[in-house]
Amino acid sequence: MRLRHPGTTLGFRLTPAKGTGGPSMAYVTDNELGTGGEYDVDRNWRRDFVTFLKSVDLLIHDAMYTPGELEEHRGWGHSTYEEAVTLAQDAGVKKLVLFHHEPEHDDKEMDALLAAARKFAKKRAGRLEVIAAQEGVKVTL
Repeated sequence: MRLRHPGTTLGFRLTPAKGTGGPSMAYVTDNELGTGGEYDVDRNWRRDFVTFLKSVDLLIHDAMYTPGELEEHRGWGHSTYEEAVTLAQDAGVKKLVLFHHEPEHDDKEMDALLAAARKFAKKRAGRLEVIAAQEGVKVTL
């Protein structure tokens, strides 16, 4: 599915063939979920995007900025951890991997961002598991 980012970027959903069972996953990087930017997407894009991701077992999604950082980067084609959590919960996702980190964030900042994302998810209720992508991490579906 086409994403909200300058230039052409696509999100992918991998779902087992009908009747074979098994988990599904979606890979979505370089995607601005909030307001800002002018992107070549339909006005119903957000609704269609939630439908595209509906009940996916694992969502890997852009979470480059904190909410405060996003104010300086609207229109750059990236999201916050809060937006990614909200999207995942709206779509009924089971596990969210925060991905496409701001290169200036050090390990301490990433730990704080992950803790804030988990707290935000818990505050909004639901059973969403939130982890952060990191070198060497393996996720089993």
